Amino acid sequence: MDPYDSPMERARRTRERAEELGRAADRATDPEHRQRLREKALRLLREGPADSRPS
Repeated sequence: MDPYDSPMERARRTRERAEELGRAADRATDPEHRQRLREKALRLLREGPADSRPS
């Protein structure tokens, strides 16, 4: 198994991406854009890595 494709690594990358989206939302000046970025970050955190979900 590739260590960069382990479930823990995918979860870490997903968390980092959500944090990046949160920081981008903090910098956004348009309220609608800010809200969309926050929603996307929350959705990422709720869903988790796509590959780890059972099929």
